[in-house]
Amino acid sequence: MSEFKRLHPASIILMFLQGLKGIILPVIITLFFSSSQGESFIRFEYIWLVFIVILFISSILSYISFKYKLEDGELFVQKGIFIKKKRYIQQKRVQSIDITAGLLQRIFGLVKVNVETAGSGGEPEVQLNAIKKQEASLISEALKAGKQNLKPFDAGIADHDSNDRHEPDALNGSEFNPDSNERLDESSQELKPSVKWNLSTQHLLIAALTSSGIGLTISAVGALFSQVEQVIPSTLYERTFGFLVGSGIWFITAIIFFIVFISWIISFINTVLKYGNFSVVKQNDDLIIKRGLIETRQLTINTDRVTAVRYVANIFRQPFGYTAVYVESAGGGTGEEQGSTVLLPLLKKKDAHKVLEELLPEYAAEPVFKRVPQRALIRYLVQNTFIPIAATAALFYFYPEFAYYGLIAVALMSVIGYAQYRDAAAGSLCGQLYVRYRKLSQVIVISKHRKIQSLERHVSLLQGRRDLATIKLAVQSSFSWKLFRVEHVDVNDADQLLYWYSNKNQRGRSD
Repeated sequence: MSEFKRLHPASIILMFLQGLKGIILPVIITLFFSSSQGESFIRFEYIWLVFIVILFISSILSYISFKYKLEDGELFVQKGIFIKKKRYIQQKRVQSIDITAGLLQRIFGLVKVNVETAGSGGEPEVQLNAIKKQEASLISEALKAGKQNLKPFDAGIADHDSNDRHEPDALNGSEFNPDSNERLDESSQELKPSVKWNLSTQHLLIAALTSSGIGLTISAVGALFSQVEQVIPSTLYERTFGFLVGSGIWFITAIIFFIVFISWIISFINTVLKYGNFSVVKQNDDLIIKRGLIETRQLTINTDRVTAVRYVANIFRQPFGYTAVYVESAGGGTGEEQGSTVLLPLLKKKDAHKVLEELLPEYAAEPVFKRVPQRALIRYLVQNTFIPIAATAALFYFYPEFAYYGLIAVALMSVIGYAQYRDAAAGSLCGQLYVRYRKLSQVIVISKHRKIQSLERHVSLLQGRRDLATIKLAVQSSFSWKLFRVEHVDVNDADQLLYWYSNKNQRGRSD
């Protein structure tokens, strides 16, 4: 691929729809507003029509001006309508290669390739939004060739799936195939992955049923309402609010449960579509993650780029012993996952150690923790119940019929505060640091000494009176860095962790 090439013509449609997606809500709101005002000097529909035509022309010009080529193992990109920009991507700077195929791309048999490099700040350094699968495999292989000689992922998996029988092991329905101990000839060794883990249908449904994405769905509905609220007539808004206030507590409770139920249905469908056909393949030093039913995604992360492993067990999964495993890495994370990458969407916590021994053996050690002291309990209770208590007092004064909701909130936040106290812990062993904390979900973070960017100890005025401190751990991630914190640790334990981090001998033990 030494000659310049253009993207597939379908990229014009993709760029146009992407731009249209960003303005669709303002278009609907302004058109609704203009129609409710009757005749107006400004005809918004004509303004938006002109804007959409300009957007389509811009998409065509962007397609014409965008060129790329692969030469000597380097990716060269040239783009820009009025100002030409040239960009070289060297093998040694590549952090991750993300290959996705949305619905429209799959119709045309195309994929999108995102290449992240050191210093890209979580955004792709180069995005090829419509190229053929064969070209994507060629680019991926060429950019990885400087580190190791790998065959294209699709060919390797096709050969592996057609010749091997996958049988469930002790992972309760998830398929796990360690093949690294088998003796193979040289050609099959290159094609056959050393380890493969699949998310079973049973675990996919459990993950969807217990997903915590319901909170994000409710937040999205709230954000949409805040936009629509601006065009709702004030009389209708006041009339609706007055109706709700006068309807009684049971009617409002029914509405809340209905909203939560609809949000849960949306979250269930989203999880199934997102994590369907999920698999993780370890091929030499690369983790190759595939997922998605409608929009398929393939992400390649080098294991040396992994800076931390994170277990997350929400309040629906923890009672049944389930957890999800994320990895923090220099590249590869997504905004919807706060810069992290899902390595294992759902599995039994007792089986996570076995799986990590095959995928990431350096992070497979059993965590060692020391819990926060008992005197920290009052701090967790106060910081969680202060606002609910103040709000309940206000409800008793202004709306006494709703004050019982405030009492329920105080009780719930007290339980959450106690759970946070029970889970808060930190420890170190054999060149690794372990922290555990809870907001709503229980989180366990494992990081190696040499992967930690900073470890800080903070003592507030109130903490100092009880000899407590807050530990802050920072590791590199797709969005520059990721911060984890454990509050109200014994100050002596915090000092010991700082001494551990400052000891350079621990760095060698973590290698």
